[in-house]
Amino acid sequence: MSGAWSSVEVPGARTRRWQARANGQTYRISVWVPPGTPPPGGFPAVYVLDANALFGTFVELVRRSSRRPDATGIVPTAVVGIAHDGDALFAEPLRRRDFTAGPSADGSVADGVGGASGFLAFIADELLPALRAELPLDSAGQTLFGHSLAGHFVLQALAARPRAFRTWAAVSPSVWWDEAGLRAALAAALPGQPDPRVFMAAGAWEDAVPPWQRQQPGYDQLVARRAQRRMVASAQALAEDMTAWLGAERLAFRIFPDEDHASVVMVAAQRVLRFCSA
Repeated sequence: MSGAWSSVEVPGARTRRWQARANGQTYRISVWVPPGTPPPGGFPAVYVLDANALFGTFVELVRRSSRRPDATGIVPTAVVGIAHDGDALFAEPLRRRDFTAGPSADGSVADGVGGASGFLAFIADELLPALRAELPLDSAGQTLFGHSLAGHFVLQALAARPRAFRTWAAVSPSVWWDEAGLRAALAAALPGQPDPRVFMAAGAWEDAVPPWQRQQPGYDQLVARRAQRRMVASAQALAEDMTAWLGAERLAFRIFPDEDHASVVMVAAQRVLRFCSA
């Protein structure tokens, strides 16, 4: 032994607790800005939901991949993590509160939901302007990233405020949560919008059960839930409609082979960074 162990930190990252005026809730905001001189107008930035689980992932992807933009297609990009206060990777009750506009279509989850408008107001009206005033960030190069129920929120936010971000990334979005309401909102908001660019993705195994899960307890319930939610089919159908509203050049939809709902986010993250760097 040559010395005591020390903690490992993400170089250059900073974090603070932030109480939102819009809904009174407290969030953990983490920021990493690439070293060096920012480009004219500032660095593009990706705002990552569920940041307790994903902030470090995105920072490391940018640090590694932006060293060779010619090879990776990824430019130096700031990362802003938005997490629920506390240390849980995924604070499920708080996610349901902030990432949903109301109960699911069948009304099965009616308590503690419906806070999406307040959460979006915090992000768009408080967080974005405050960070742009403090940091060298490009207001025309902002991306919002969410996975699963956070991906559903990304699509709701796109319908509500299509000009808040340049790029919207929804990986494995929970389209099943009030699918009719989400489709109606997007259909009303997107046609004729000149700016939004959208990246959507899903894992090929999300509509079925992958081989490595078939011997796990609860197999029958998992099969039934996936058949009901139709994660891949619903996302693909919605992407096709959105392509008609936005144009093929502004929407990318990918199905990643050999990936499931939990694993696809790691594969899709780098593709999102390339998409928003274009």
